[in-house]
Amino acid sequence: MTSVPQIGLVLSGGGARGAYELGVLQWIAEHEPEVLSSIRVLTGSSVGAVNAAYLASHGVSPSAVTSLVELWCSLEMSDVLDASYLRMLRILGSGTRRLFGRGATPATGIFRVDGLRELVQREIAWPRLHERLASGELDALAVAATDIATGGTHLFVHHSPQLPVPRWPHDRSMIGHTVEMRPEHVLASTSLPLLFSPVKVEGRWYTDGGIRQNTPLSPALRLGANRLVVISLGGPDQSVERPGTFPGIGQLVGKLLNSLFLDRMRWDLDRLDRINDVLDAGTREFGESFLPRIQEQLGRLGRRPYAPIPYVNIKPSGDIGQLAARLMREVPALGDALSRPMRSLLMSDNLAAADAASYLLFDGRYAAALIEEGYRDAGKYGEALRDLVSGESRNERGAHGTDS
Repeated sequence: MTSVPQIGLVLSGGGARGAYELGVLQWIAEHEPEVLSSIRVLTGSSVGAVNAAYLASHGVSPSAVTSLVELWCSLEMSDVLDASYLRMLRILGSGTRRLFGRGATPATGIFRVDGLRELVQREIAWPRLHERLASGELDALAVAATDIATGGTHLFVHHSPQLPVPRWPHDRSMIGHTVEMRPEHVLASTSLPLLFSPVKVEGRWYTDGGIRQNTPLSPALRLGANRLVVISLGGPDQSVERPGTFPGIGQLVGKLLNSLFLDRMRWDLDRLDRINDVLDAGTREFGESFLPRIQEQLGRLGRRPYAPIPYVNIKPSGDIGQLAARLMREVPALGDALSRPMRSLLMSDNLAAADAASYLLFDGRYAAALIEEGYRDAGKYGEALRDLVSGESRNERGAHGTDS
């Protein structure tokens, strides 16, 4: 592959698990910095939207990665979210009123997220983000959110002047909007349903983008990326819970979040592999004219032309839920730092409750452990990452995460 690398960085959603993404990026910054300098498009959902916006504003560089690592490692729970029994009771009361048709305002989430809102407003350099995109230093930043009224995915895209907003004429559930990226776009993408309050953007209410588009691959390609680095936050298949125990709220929240962040990424990557294989086989069988002729025919049908897309998909090799549970047991200060409602929600030996903790434990000590895990996993993909930049990949199939 000889085209100039225009890498799309695709960052998944997963709440506090998002620190893992910084471990991967830290390894890349230290060992393969050419990958960072080749990134032209950033897409993210939920916490991936926060990480993507931060990097877009501070520059996709080793120094920006280092500063974001330091930010994650300095976090305390109160910096991001909190809950109280009184708030939970009020939410239950408002839910009852809505059940009988008496609610006029949008549902409130279990957690207060004033800290998250302030962090997004303060730490992302919004004027610099706009400048980097206007100057062409980056081609696009896109974040996904879910429109509560329709259930469709709305993609908020801030792009350089020469790029059109992506369209999905054959998928009406995907709608792209050209915007000047603001805090409310990123906060809409991070609004976990039931847990965080919905966010209103230009008259419409939005919740977490992970519901339908947790790992936004297609937007990165439609915004011009010809190679992908995909960092996802799922891990090995979860252990099966023993039946017969009555589920607590922590277990229910854990199951909710696991279901929310199980997205179509693996299907998308399998589809990308199939397209790459067909194009490679056609070129080997029919010669170099095969690809241009296929692209010409697709253009006549009004479809986007296909092209081989090399990618690297890095994901956790270990169970992040078990990592969170172990830290909660081994570091008593983690539990001491939580409010009583948060302790009752997150501190449990139940595996699903441990998964809830893995999504909601916004604490620097947990973040540091995840960063270490991401750093270690990224090291397994050094050759694949080098090939992505050099164009010397032996084929166009991607390097997958460990359980793919």
